Amino acid sequence: MRKNRFSCFLFVLITFFMLCACGKNNESEPVNSDALSPDDPASDLYGLRIEAVDEGEIIFYSSQDYYRYGPSIVKNKDGSYDAWFSAPGNNGSQWDWITYRHSEDGLNWSQETTVLRPTPGSKDRCSVCDPGIIYFGGYYYLGYTSTDYYEGKGSANSAFVARSPYPDGPFEKWNGSGWGGDPEPIIPYEGDLEGWGIGELSFVIYDEDLCIYYTYYDINGGYTGLYKADLVENWPETMRSKGTVLIRDHQDSLDVVYDDTLKTFFGFSIYQRMAENSSLIMYVSRDGKSFEKADKTKDYIEDYAHNVGVSKDLHGHISSEDALLVGYAYGENWGRWNTRFQFINIQK
Repeated sequence: MRKNRFSCFLFVLITFFMLCACGKNNESEPVNSDALSPDDPASDLYGLRIEAVDEGEIIFYSSQDYYRYGPSIVKNKDGSYDAWFSAPGNNGSQWDWITYRHSEDGLNWSQETTVLRPTPGSKDRCSVCDPGIIYFGGYYYLGYTSTDYYEGKGSANSAFVARSPYPDGPFEKWNGSGWGGDPEPIIPYEGDLEGWGIGELSFVIYDEDLCIYYTYYDINGGYTGLYKADLVENWPETMRSKGTVLIRDHQDSLDVVYDDTLKTFFGFSIYQRMAENSSLIMYVSRDGKSFEKADKTKDYIEDYAHNVGVSKDLHGHISSEDALLVGYAYGENWGRWNTRFQFINIQK
């Protein structure tokens, strides 16, 4: 009897471990396993997919001055493109500058020009990076990330903005009550100095409002947040917080656009940023305030990718019926990043 009980116990124990092992094997998810299901809040958008057309073109090699990352890309009415990039600064007191290039086809680009630098002795004295562009009222508004905390080597950032009538400047910075002179942040970071802070702005004009998406990231975690402002000359004075739209998981900064065809907001990001298995991920929202994962793809997306930008018109709008130009930096070694541009499609 004792032997039979032991045999029964042994059989149950072996079965238990086999079931556990099977469960672990099933944890390896397919690429699109976290896409929307029919039961999700945004189920009317169920089935949307992203497809990278091909591997695209490398428009910058890291042997040329190290990097150009975080592009903000505008597609003009004539089919040409403007793009702004984070680039190395003066290799001393200014870590990053913002540069500009133009293209007739999205693949062949002009020589770059530097369009924005830090203001010495000011609140953006360390760096200007992470460009985000919107146009209205006769001005290009260039959002950027910066800090005056040299000791942090890139922490305690706040969000700033500058404007110009021309895509290649000169730009005048928001000073807290108007334009020009020493800059003041439009979204100041007030957390732990070791936290990354606030920045990586993305703009969309929607329903007579300027929507301002931003990254918040401190020592405890982060999210994408939203402000709205009136479409007036001194719009930073009218900004009002709309809270969190997406908790940061493994995704990078979010570049948000509005699709006039599907009446839908899309947010694009790199999932597993700066990692060997990085991929392109797409989020969707009906109201621009609550985003759900829709799809992600690894096809033609480089490893160690980060800080993606997506082409949009001057108001931050797209048509999902057209191919979109996306750009991102990639590379295994810090600061030695190529920049790749390629076209993607949104499919139903």
